[in-house]
Amino acid sequence: MLKKMSAGAWITVLAALLVLVSLIMYSANVSGEGYFQGRSVSNLTLWLILAIVLLLAAVALKLLSLKGTAATCADVVSGLCQIGAPVLVALSLINLISSRVEGLGFIYFSNADVIKEVQTPANLASGSGAIAGMVVMGVALVCCIVAAFCGLRKKEK
Repeated sequence: MLKKMSAGAWITVLAALLVLVSLIMYSANVSGEGYFQGRSVSNLTLWLILAIVLLLAAVALKLLSLKGTAATCADVVSGLCQIGAPVLVALSLINLISSRVEGLGFIYFSNADVIKEVQTPANLASGSGAIAGMVVMGVALVCCIVAAFCGLRKKEK
């Protein structure tokens, strides 16, 4: 089965792993202490889980040994999965950035009067975690987009 996987399939699996890592980082940021504790983004967890499922489903469908109409249907569904996953990750990243930008500005760019009260170790850690999660999600998005343009199965000789 692994011998049938192309470089595109491996990139897709890597993208799924990066999306999983970004989901874990987001969950740690929301549950950890600091400024973003308890400030979850609506539907973000659902979208990221769906993106992981779509990425893995795309690979699984292409690796099945199907013939005829079933193979054509599997190719179409796999292609739709490869398109849907980056859309969900992009939507998640946009919503995460828009929900965190004000807090990050407050933590890092407050005026001198309140900076000592705002820049506590917990708030700085929370801000750094949010930024790191966004970066990993951005890298996952790039991998998802690249994977969408790659074939998932090696050509049979």
